[in-house]
Amino acid sequence: MLKGAKKMEIFMSYAMQLAHMLNGQTSPNPSVGCVIVKQGRIVGFGAHRYAGGPHAEVEALLMAGEAARGADLYVTLEPCNHHGKTPPCTEAILKAGIAGVFVATEDRHALVAGSGITRLREAGLDVQVGLLKDEAVALYEPFWTAIERKRPRVTVKVAQTMNGTVATGEQRFITSEVARADGRQLRGTHDAILVGSDTVIVDDPALTLRSSTGIEPVRVIVDRRGRLTETFQVLNDGLNPTYWLTEQPRTTERENVTVFVGTYATPDQILELLYEQGIRRVLIEGGPTIQSAFLEADLVDMIELYQAPSLFSGTKSLTTEQDIEDRFDLVKMNQIGPDVHLQYVRKERMTCLPD
Repeated sequence: MLKGAKKMEIFMSYAMQLAHMLNGQTSPNPSVGCVIVKQGRIVGFGAHRYAGGPHAEVEALLMAGEAARGADLYVTLEPCNHHGKTPPCTEAILKAGIAGVFVATEDRHALVAGSGITRLREAGLDVQVGLLKDEAVALYEPFWTAIERKRPRVTVKVAQTMNGTVATGEQRFITSEVARADGRQLRGTHDAILVGSDTVIVDDPALTLRSSTGIEPVRVIVDRRGRLTETFQVLNDGLNPTYWLTEQPRTTERENVTVFVGTYATPDQILELLYEQGIRRVLIEGGPTIQSAFLEADLVDMIELYQAPSLFSGTKSLTTEQDIEDRFDLVKMNQIGPDVHLQYVRKERMTCLPD
């Protein structure tokens, strides 16, 4: 028979699975999962499904109904205690008669920042914080980073050989199909995919999820010199919202394409625009030129590196291995087919949000 602590971990893991399932669909808000348990049995569960919609706690309470009275509530992020697009979740929890609350992690957003936990405790509820905290922090740090720095969290995705060269021209693919499929899954957890005009001209990519599930990210095309025409897929397929950033006069009547004419000479200017449009997580899939520009500007938070077991001469990748090690921590390494996937996170982490 499972002991109490193990049972609590299992219930929180169910809530975490719900949060991960909706990750990428709730921006600019984080995805949250919630499970309500009474006498060892799940009586309600829910997730925050879309921005502006009911929060996870409300969805779970609605399912539980009267069974929520005297039950325990497991939630991946601290319940809100303020009026936004929806009423405070703390008041819904208290009204439902919940006895105890397990919170994976506090919310570092200045509008919450511990007030939800304090409100519940002052009302007499037993509130425990920190169950599966590391997993929760990893899930929510992109949102906290974006709010603190007033820019999207930036991830660079790179595919390279063992000697650090990338695909160009006829050498379109370096890694295996299974590694490329894994890389495409990253798109579903980001609000936008960003590439430069060179990538569009050489590869004519679609930049889609290539699946029937998940919300398609916005495609951001940086075309300062106005070299592109509407014959390329990203500008004429009408599939996903596309932002065409250029410094040259441009107009379009293409469906789902928005032209932004302005000064986009620096990565800072690009990220400022995207943040204003509600983009909180951006994945840079362009070539080494645009990726290096963001790295040199110190605006990269994570690197997803796929390395193939091959060697050939050609265009060098975005930066040196020593530069990566100096500025980033290796947090994950695993094999995908014949290739190796390495995940790096910048050493300078966000600590807390300003008042």
